[in-house]
This record gives sequence, structure tokens and C-alpha cells, in this order.
Amino acid sequence: MRLPRFLKRRLNAMTVSCTFMPYWWVSSEPAAFFKRISRFTVVKKHLHRRLVMARQSRREVFRIEPNQRVLWIYYGKHAIGDAIMELSGRALLRDRPGPVDLLTTSSLKTLFDGDDVFRHIYEGLDRIDPDDYDVILTHEFNYPTMRLKKRRFRNTPFASLFRYCVAGPGRNSTQSSFAAVNKVFNLGLHVQTLSAVARPYLREEPDLPRELAAELMPLGPFLTIGVGGVEPRRTYAHWEACLQAYDNAFQPGMPGGVVLLDSGNGLADARALMKSGRYTNLKLVSLVGELGLRDAKRVIANSELYVGADGGLMHVAHATPTPNVTLFAADEPAHLRLTPRCRSIALQTRSDVSAVDPRELAQSIIDSLGNR
Repeated sequence: MRLPRFLKRRLNAMTVSCTFMPYWWVSSEPAAFFKRISRFTVVKKHLHRRLVMARQSRREVFRIEPNQRVLWIYYGKHAIGDAIMELSGRALLRDRPGPVDLLTTSSLKTLFDGDDVFRHIYEGLDRIDPDDYDVILTHEFNYPTMRLKKRRFRNTPFASLFRYCVAGPGRNSTQSSFAAVNKVFNLGLHVQTLSAVARPYLREEPDLPRELAAELMPLGPFLTIGVGGVEPRRTYAHWEACLQAYDNAFQPGMPGGVVLLDSGNGLADARALMKSGRYTNLKLVSLVGELGLRDAKRVIANSELYVGADGGLMHVAHATPTPNVTLFAADEPAHLRLTPRCRSIALQTRSDVSAVDPRELAQSIIDSLGNR
């Protein structure tokens, strides 16, 4: 059926509002986004969000003043990597006079515990008094966030970083977070400054807990490797061959310790590597399934290099000063995940991450160590 011209224009306008990147320096690929999701779905999401915004739009503000008390609501999302990137722009608010608190899901609260920007971090509404805040900050107009806003903070003014935008996978979420925070908080930072400082942000905590430091001390200088994975296309299958190639090329001065990290889904891979026992120069320690994210971050920060596929632990690594080698599947363009400050060698495949030759990966590790 052929649509009338005015309706086409209206639908196109809705699509643009959901996918347009207003910051020219932020990497984005709307075309790649539309390979995953139809324009009809995008329009449907736009209309749904307009419905959700009913009777709230008049309370929207577009600037947050320096002394205003802010509650940042990050709801409706659960992926660790997305949360690290999408909230990374808060690094620009460290010296802000007015407090910024976070309301998020219980699964993400532990990720930001001990944060040096958020004053308080909440996973529920019980301890929150709406009168304590001058402005609510939403990430976007998604249903879980706006439902919570209308239910508990109906009369509180609010600002939004991305409003109707739904093209998260089609943009560099770290860069866009810095750009949007700069705009909404009226910080006035130049593009060159934002581009230079943008990177996934978590509080730096370089000191290892005593027991963990004692366990790692016999290794000497060490690499960290993120084994396992949730999705097969982002789970590398050739770690043993990679470590064997690294062992064969080993030279004095190269790190001989290897620490295996990940959540419980990497246990099978870690056990296989620990049982191989064929390495001449390497000492392996597995901490897979044993550490929370904060301690995993500390281990990575104390390592010479992090190596892993695109995933939550990779983003944790990018929030540390440690250089890294990262593997990306075909539908995860590296330039939408990395910024210059990530200090990363990116290996982009045309299929899944296991397409990376283990000898190529070992050489990339050696090259990255040489560039430290």
C-alpha cells in the first residue's frame, strides 16, 4: 500500500527522532542499526514513548543548573557493558557542587558501589524522598523509567539525555554519554576536550585486597584474560592455542603470569586451560567465578594487559589504565565500542570472534606489550 506523502514525512520524522545523532563527533551508524530493527518497529517505539510521556512533557527541562540536586534514573536495562558506557559521562560531574544520586536496578547497583560521582546509589524507592531532588535525570523515555517517574516523582521537573532515541546499538555510547552530559548540565566543554577525555568510566581502585595480592604475587608481572562468554559469537574458542603461541614466542621481560577472569559461565574454559599444563614459561591462575566486578577491576588494573572478547568484562577493563587487546564479532563494530583513551588493539572479524587466528591474537598481545 502506498502511503500519503504527509504520512511518509511524519513517519520519517519519528524515525529521525529515534536514530539521529546530534553530536557530529560521536561515531554512529544508523544504517547498521536498521539492519537489526525495522523502521516500523522504530516508529512503534516512538509512538509508545509519546504515550508514556503523556502529561509529563510540560515538566521537562533542557538544562540542569550547577547547584540543583539531581536523581539520575537508569532503569529498564541490565547489561553491565551498556551501563558502564551509558553512564560514563558522569565523570564530567566529579567537581559539580550539587549532588547527583543514582536509582538503578539491583543487578547494576554493585557495579557502581563506591563510586566517586554518585553520592548515594539506590536500588529501590523506600529510602528516597522526592523532596530531596530538584531535577530527575532520565537516560531516555523508556517505559520502565517514565512509569517510575510518573508514579513517584510526578511533579518533579526532569531532563533527559537521549529522549526518544532508541539507536543505542548504532552509536558509540561512551562518546554520546559525554556529549549529552556536557549539553544537559551546560558544562560548555569543547568537542576536542570531550573527545580527548571520553572513555568508559568506573572509579579507579588500584589497591588489591590483601589475600588477593598474596595469591597473585608469585606470578610476577601478569596478563589478564577474559574467558567464557554469554553468547557463542562473542566467546573465543582458541585460548589454549593462543597461550601456546604466546609461550612459544616468550622472551625475557614478557609477563609470564596469566590470570583467568570471568563470571561462572567461563568455568569450563578455565578448567580446560588449567589442566593443559603444556606451557614452558607461563604460570596460570584461575579466578573465574570467584570475584565481584570491583575486585576483577582491581586485578585488571594491576595487570600488564587485558585480553578478551566484547562483553561486560571488556568494558570494565576499558575503565582502567591497563592497555588491552579486544575481539569483536562482525555485527559489533569496534569504533562503536572504543574511544582513543581505551588504549586498545581491536581485532574485528567478519563473523564470530573465534574467527581470529590464535597466532594472530598472540602476536597482537606481544605487540601491545611492546607499545606500553
